[in-house]
This record gives sequence, structure tokens and C-alpha cells, in this order.
Amino acid sequence: MNRLHALWCLRRMNATQKSTEGDAAADRATIDRAAIDRAAADAVAAREAEQERVKLAYKVAMDLFTAQDRTVGNLRTRATGIFATAAFVVTFSSSVHLVGSRDSNEFPLWAAVSLLCVVLVQGCFVMMVLWPRTFRFGHSVLRVLDPRPGAADTSPVDRELVRQLVDTLQENKAQIIRLARYYQCAVLLLLAEVSLVLAAVISQL
Repeated sequence: MNRLHALWCLRRMNATQKSTEGDAAADRATIDRAAIDRAAADAVAAREAEQERVKLAYKVAMDLFTAQDRTVGNLRTRATGIFATAAFVVTFSSSVHLVGSRDSNEFPLWAAVSLLCVVLVQGCFVMMVLWPRTFRFGHSVLRVLDPRPGAADTSPVDRELVRQLVDTLQENKAQIIRLARYYQCAVLLLLAEVSLVLAAVISQL
């Protein structure tokens, strides 16, 4: 009788131990599934945040292209104004004998030669600003419509496209800096042109 009771107790202990191990395994499986779900949710959130950053960078890049376009247009408009002002100064210098005494009806040769050289150089700088250049203010539409192989199921705006836009912005910036320097030189030459005319007028007084 004691042996039977001992066997029964042993079997009951084994069954309880197996049940406990089964519950522990189920708990571990539940914890593993929760961890996997959290990791998947974190990955989705990270991808969404990354895509938002890429979209924001793309928008900023396109806004900078618009600003560069306006800058180029403003420089060319101002360069045209500089050229028109230079033409007015030359026209005035041709009738400079109206200023001063009636005998001062001849423009000095030194002033005429100097004025000619200044106008020619100034015209070259103005033409450098106005001359057509290879600016790019955006990207190809086909770059979005026809993505690169293997990326047909991804977002049309990706990091590679934004990096290409940034490189194009840098190329445009280098050209715009050169245009601004040409414009500055044209302005300085306009000042020299006016100074020459005034010096010629004063020499005839």
C-alpha cells in the first residue's frame, strides 16, 4: 500500500513539473512574440520617420532650386540695367560740350580712349552674366516615373535622388557665385566710367 501511494505521489509530481514547464514555455513564447511585434512596430516607425526626413530634405532642395532661379534672374536683370546705364553715360559724354564754356566743345582724347576701354571691358562682364548657362533647377521627371531597377516598389523620393539634387545645387551655386562676381566688376566699371566723364568735364572747365 505504501509503495502504491509513493508511485502515485511520484507520478503526480512528474505531471505537476511537466505542467509547470509547459506553462513556462508558453510564457516564453508569448514574450518572444511580443518582442517580435514590438521590433516590427519599431522598424515600421523608423521607416516612416526616415521617409519623412527624406521628403523634408526633398522639399528643402526644391525650395533652394526656386531661390537659385530667382537669384539668377535678378542678377541678369541688374546686369541689363548696368548696361543701359553705361549706354546713357556714353550718350551723355558725347554731348559733354554743353557743360562748361562755349569753347569747351571737344571731348579730351585721353578720356575718350579710357572710356572706350572701360565700356568694352564692362560689356564683356555684362555678357558673361547674360550668356546662357547650363543651370538645372530640378531633376528629370523620368527619374520619378521610371525608378532604377529593383526599386519599383519603393518610394519615388529616396536618398539617392536627394543626394543628386544636393550635388546639382552645389554646381549651380558655384556658377551663381561667378555671375555675382562678374556683376560686381560691371558695377565697379560703371563707377569708373562715370568718374572718367566727370574728370573730362572738369578738365574742360
